[in-house]
Amino acid sequence: MTREEIVVGLRDLLTRQEQVKVDVSSITEHTRLDRIGFDSISILDFIYDVEDRFRIQTEIADLAAMERVSDLIDYLEVRLVG
Repeated sequence: MTREEIVVGLRDLLTRQEQVKVDVSSITEHTRLDRIGFDSISILDFIYDVEDRFRIQTEIADLAAMERVSDLIDYLEVRLVG
C-alpha cells in the first residue's frame, strides 16, 4: 500500500469520526494528533477503525509516542510493508 493510499484511508476514517473538531480537509501530515479533537474514548474508537481498515494490530506504546499525523502514517507504512 502506498503512502497516498494510507492518507486517503485515514481521511476517510476521520470524516466518519463525530469527535473530530477540525475540518478534515485542513488536516495535514504535520497536524498534531491532539489538535484533531479526540478524547480518550474516541481515540480508541478511531484506532480500532484504523486496525480494521488496514487489517493490522497496533501497540498502545507505539501509539502513545505519536505526536503528528505523519507519525501514524509512517507507522502504518512500516506495518503494512512488513
